[in-house]
Amino acid sequence: MNDFVKLRQDAEKRGAAIQAAGKRKAPAAEACKLISAFSVAETKMINYVTTNAKKCGIPGEIADQLKKGHQNTTGMQKKVCDIAAQQQQRGPAGPSLADVLGSSVAAPEANTSAKKYGGTTFDTLNGNVLQR
Repeated sequence: MNDFVKLRQDAEKRGAAIQAAGKRKAPAAEACKLISAFSVAETKMINYVTTNAKKCGIPGEIADQLKKGHQNTTGMQKKVCDIAAQQQQRGPAGPSLADVLGSSVAAPEANTSAKKYGGTTFDTLNGNVLQR
């Protein structure tokens, strides 16, 4: 039974790594590797349960639940790894339009020397057009 606990802890650790990667929006290639590692750990756990169910007194429903969960993992793994493969085939993103045109990404600074009270119809971000 200690072997099962170790296998379960390994699967939980790998599941937590997948969740952490999801929260920080990890790239698909990294997520594919994490899900694949989780799938391997899950398979080891399923194999242990099916071979040692009678000896350890593990109910048959546990193996069925693990197998259903593994089907979900396999489906998710296929989707994520397909996306990673597509992204790898496309290659790195090219330069942005701002890079090509040689313009800066930053917005122009507003003129803060304008009067703080009341405005007129001719006020813009850089002050009153008529006062220039």
